[in-house]
Amino acid sequence: MAENERVIAQREIDETLSKCNIFMRLNGLSFIDAPPKTTQDKIKVYFAFVVSSSLLFWMLVGEFAFTVSLLSGSVSVEEIIKSYVHIAGYDSMSFGKFILIWYNTSAFRKLVNELSDIWPVTTSDSASAEIKRNSLHALRIMQIFYMFWNVFGVWMYNLTPIALYLYQLARGEHSELGYIWHVYYPFDRTKPAVHAFAFLFEMFGGLSSVNSMLSADILFITMASHISMLLRLLQVKIRAIGTSGQDVHVEKYKQSQYCYGTIVDAVKIHQRLISYGNDLENAFTIVNLLNVLLSSVNICCVVFSIFLEPVMEMGNKLFIGAALTQMGVVCWYADDIYRASAGVADAVYESGWYRCDPRCRRALLVLLQRSQKPLYFTAFKFRPITMITYSSILTTSYSYFTLLYTAYRRN
Repeated sequence: MAENERVIAQREIDETLSKCNIFMRLNGLSFIDAPPKTTQDKIKVYFAFVVSSSLLFWMLVGEFAFTVSLLSGSVSVEEIIKSYVHIAGYDSMSFGKFILIWYNTSAFRKLVNELSDIWPVTTSDSASAEIKRNSLHALRIMQIFYMFWNVFGVWMYNLTPIALYLYQLARGEHSELGYIWHVYYPFDRTKPAVHAFAFLFEMFGGLSSVNSMLSADILFITMASHISMLLRLLQVKIRAIGTSGQDVHVEKYKQSQYCYGTIVDAVKIHQRLISYGNDLENAFTIVNLLNVLLSSVNICCVVFSIFLEPVMEMGNKLFIGAALTQMGVVCWYADDIYRASAGVADAVYESGWYRCDPRCRRALLVLLQRSQKPLYFTAFKFRPITMITYSSILTTSYSYFTLLYTAYRRN
């Protein structure tokens, strides 16, 4: 790839990751921006990182401590679930993703830079151009949709205590500003100054949690979308091999050399995409395990909380929308890679392999055999993640909710 095309490719890739980078910057992380050079810039980045990581850590500790304090007392199951167990699960995933991004920043930077080597700056045919255009357009819509649910949902939680406080004041009732989350504090939080500190701590802690969730998830769906797009572009290239309209005016030997060279290029691209997919899988496999394990519990608990906590009903409804969207987009793009990689084998069969010479057929056979082992993401190597996984999570969540609701009604 020429240097000017590489620069254009890198700019296009960075543009697709710009929304992800916004939330990373708020947490003091980035693998797109150049490393800070001046002392002032280094201090800003370090300060943002320390503040975000501290807020996430202590929020998580406080939420689990509060849940433990309830378990140690004689409280009902509904009281424990109403104490925002699903929020603790959400923050657990957020903290895990924050650590993931921080630990793999250099690896992600390298992955993005290498992707520019095979990025389709220009496309040779209308089918490839349409695949690229549709893929990037769908990705932008999904990013905006996912951002909306998470950002709007956390602000609904943050503003609900304030809105309730102002509503009670307007009606002339006695009103006290409550708290956003259920967090255990080792001090008296009822004093005015301490109360203000606790409220701000919970507000910014929630924002840091959402920033971490969005950073990791938008990165995942963006890179997965790019790999899927490149696999589909590879399918178009493979289908054109040996077609009758391909260099019909050159002699047979040159046609064979051209065909073999095209196959070799396709094999190299396929190997690089498999490598990119495996690197992404290794980076996200532990987080995907957390997603699979906690999503069912989170969805079950928040649906149950809607029946128990009418004041927070709207915030909880937005939370369940974010939870369903979060796991849904992960499973959707993981399934998309699975289907796109499996489609490479179909593309080989649909090509003009029967017009090729034996050497080209043997090369295509190697490509066919490798592509019959599709690329997929896993939950820590235990199970592949596809839309079937999403269906299983929803079914499990409904089973948990039915069990809880039946026990609650009997009491």
